[in-house]
Amino acid sequence: MKLVKSVSVALVFTTAAISVLAGCSSLSNDAKKGKSEKTTINIFTTRIQPDPNSEVLRQMNENLGVNLKITAVPDADYDTKLNLFVASGEMPDVYGGYITSSKALFDSAASLTEEEVKQYAPNIYASFVARAGNQKDHIIDLWSRDGKLKGFSNGALGNSLPYGVALRADILKELGVSTPETIADWDILLKKYKEKYPNFYPITVQNGGEAQAMYYFLSAYGVRRDAWIYKDNQIQYAPFMPGMREALIQLNKWYKAGYINPEYYTMYQNASAPVDEFVNNNALFYQYYNTTLQIDPPFDEGSIGAKLTAKYPNAKLEWAPFPTLGDGGKAIVANAPMFTNIVFFNKKLEKDRDKLHTIMTAWDKVFSDPETYTLAKYGLKDTHYTLVNDAPVTKQEFSTNDAKAKEGFGWPFMGAFDATDEVNAKMLPSFVKENRQKLLFDDNGLYSKKNVDYLVTTDKPTVEGPITSESGENLDGKNQTYATQWNTMFTSVIVGEKTIKDFDAFIADWRKQLGDELVKNANRLYNKK
Repeated sequence: MKLVKSVSVALVFTTAAISVLAGCSSLSNDAKKGKSEKTTINIFTTRIQPDPNSEVLRQMNENLGVNLKITAVPDADYDTKLNLFVASGEMPDVYGGYITSSKALFDSAASLTEEEVKQYAPNIYASFVARAGNQKDHIIDLWSRDGKLKGFSNGALGNSLPYGVALRADILKELGVSTPETIADWDILLKKYKEKYPNFYPITVQNGGEAQAMYYFLSAYGVRRDAWIYKDNQIQYAPFMPGMREALIQLNKWYKAGYINPEYYTMYQNASAPVDEFVNNNALFYQYYNTTLQIDPPFDEGSIGAKLTAKYPNAKLEWAPFPTLGDGGKAIVANAPMFTNIVFFNKKLEKDRDKLHTIMTAWDKVFSDPETYTLAKYGLKDTHYTLVNDAPVTKQEFSTNDAKAKEGFGWPFMGAFDATDEVNAKMLPSFVKENRQKLLFDDNGLYSKKNVDYLVTTDKPTVEGPITSESGENLDGKNQTYATQWNTMFTSVIVGEKTIKDFDAFIADWRKQLGDELVKNANRLYNKK
């Protein structure tokens, strides 16, 4: 039996980022050694295991005043390894978690005080307070059990911001159409594309795996593959919402018309396929174009734009709006909650507060000191990165995880745990700050909260943990069988292996057997407005 709730891709990224200061309990007496000997911290992370003899790691240790020892596992193995730690009772000193993590994982963590975090991680604490706003006390409650704070973070700011969509503007011009804004506009565009290029597929592949498939078009119908969505003062479950049925009917029409690549299902499970297909001119748009990416030349070496224009010099990119139905409604835009990630500290550190505080102070410095942050993320100036418009850009030869591991950098930064705003202000490239301001923060931005409906915001209820019945039965576990069948049904309807009548029958049975009870209890537990 699993002891820890399965970690999603986004969460694996989070735990990789916040595991920077993990240490195994066998080293918990380091702080009691002579003052001349540095505290050793064994780090448990994913993907990148830096060479312990690298110059970057040597400088990191010198900078932090500790001795970092890092063990990395592949994303898919992280959860399994963490379960083994739980089962053995020998936890890392610091490890990544989630507000929905198992009771066993919470029980293995040290109890903290807010004042303790404020004192020994002051910069991270200040960043948390600024980002949390009036939700501060609520978030601390989510990180607590039995009234005791069990972990901390300053929020995954990067994940909480929605991604954009990059569209091939040069192809639109060639086809004589303007940027599509509605599903009807897309219908016209896709038809013209297929007439011009009968052997190509405008909807070839999207990024993000199963949960993200087709989300760009689902957004027009106000749904997201398997999300909880707050609408009409109720928390609703996307598979049951009328918009899901309408979306699947439309996607099936496009599939039959030849607009969707028949291999899309297997392609999007390949992490490299989205970029490969887009830069090889096999896709009209790129669904998961982060606002940390460039839309205009000159492109940084190794970027998506650089790879595309190297093969197709006349290619032009533009930001595309999320489509609507043209009825005055807003598209729903996917974004992750900012504060679901937690840094846990080994419970055994309750008896070794000196080491606990040393770790907290080092963790604080990694994410709040520009010099330390740059060293950990980008390595050495001129050796591993260059400055472009005063911002560090990794050299092409060090852009892969294997290269970063050999050189000793990149291991704490898998995309979810964010540096403080002060560090971001100094380190983010100018185009990233411009993208965020123009697209997200300005009221007229394509992806602003004025123009689209964010899936998650701090001012509306969200499902923040397990769903149980009034008697305490775990409904999430019972729902897993239906959720697995739903993933198959979703794709089967699009490709025509199942009909919309099959979908209706499946949803009706799901709701009767469990779904309606699931929705009712989700609202009982989390809809407090």
